[in-house]
Amino acid sequence: MKPLLRPCPICRGALGEVLHTQRFELADDDPLPRGYDVVACPACGFVFADTPAPQATYDAYYAGRSKYEDRTVGTGGGDDPLDRRRLAELAGFLAAQVPWRDRTVLDLGCANGGLLRALHDRGFTRLCGVDPSPACAAAVRSLGFAGHAGGLFAPPCAGPFALVSLVHVLEHVRDLDAATAALRALLDDGDLLYVETPDAAGYAEHLRAPFQDFNTEHINHFTRDSLENLLVNAGFATVTRGAKVFDISADVPVPAAFVLARKLPGTVEPERRFTPAAVEPVRDYIERSAAELRRLDALIAPHLDGPIQVWGTGQLLFKLLHDTCLGRAQVVAWLDNNPKLQGAAIRGVAVRRPADAAPGVPILIASTLSGPAIAAAARALGLRNPLISLGAPTPRSPRP
Repeated sequence: MKPLLRPCPICRGALGEVLHTQRFELADDDPLPRGYDVVACPACGFVFADTPAPQATYDAYYAGRSKYEDRTVGTGGGDDPLDRRRLAELAGFLAAQVPWRDRTVLDLGCANGGLLRALHDRGFTRLCGVDPSPACAAAVRSLGFAGHAGGLFAPPCAGPFALVSLVHVLEHVRDLDAATAALRALLDDGDLLYVETPDAAGYAEHLRAPFQDFNTEHINHFTRDSLENLLVNAGFATVTRGAKVFDISADVPVPAAFVLARKLPGTVEPERRFTPAAVEPVRDYIERSAAELRRLDALIAPHLDGPIQVWGTGQLLFKLLHDTCLGRAQVVAWLDNNPKLQGAAIRGVAVRRPADAAPGVPILIASTLSGPAIAAAARALGLRNPLISLGAPTPRSPRP
């Protein structure tokens, strides 16, 4: 056990079992930590990142570096057919749970307003979105809804709201005590809160890339049980809860947990309900991710005898540079379609537009999720460089 930098966000325990130490090689000006321990709380079983960074660092990061405003790389706007279907199904679920349509709904972390648009299609008439990105807030306003730039801890619109939704938000939040207190302040007694996050119980079963879910942004690893524990301890009563899997892109499934809860009056005495089932699936995920990193290391090793370019500067690259032989490669350019990343530097080498790739120099595609799409984009740009693919993760073997 180690003394925690960050007490357990659910039960405030001061000790944690280290399950994995994660390290990153980030852009030179990235403000987030270059690593942390992934720990399990021995008192309640919650798994989380023992990050040294304060909440203010994360708030500034999301305000200035949001990827969700870019419709070509972000989700949440419903621009991609799969994203649109996901949000339409969620709107349908909420519509089935809520008997009214004329009370105010707030979507915190609304991106470009895809859920708000889907709720409007279901007959909801009073819709508001808040997002750290001013561009996302403007996109929401362009849809005809109230849109504000701001965050969870000081939302720029006053409640109360009849329904507040946070869809894939709380996994990013360091100070969960303050977050749940802020959420209670937005609701009247009896009103509803919907929270959805990635489901740590499904990480191993749906491995997309090694340690994909242990990244710079996802610092809480909820299951249905731990998400419910958080809300119950904060004075909410569960209406319904569940788990689901949706495709974020073709054949890339994402497991998610959700709780719909109702605000209770007054305060409650926090409970310590141990949920050991959350820990063993994460151990399995760590073991499978380590094996996948070894596979990638072997694929990259034959390409270290000359200069290369790397297309993709996301979470997988941060791990490959630290944990595989790619850290020894002679990288002459980083390539990425995200305009928020272009112009930054990694190890002193600039991130460029893919169209500006050096002719003839091999391009390593640093993605197991989007490799075929990136290869197709390279050819569509007229690039004739040799392409080095990492392939897809090894399929999971059936359980004995």
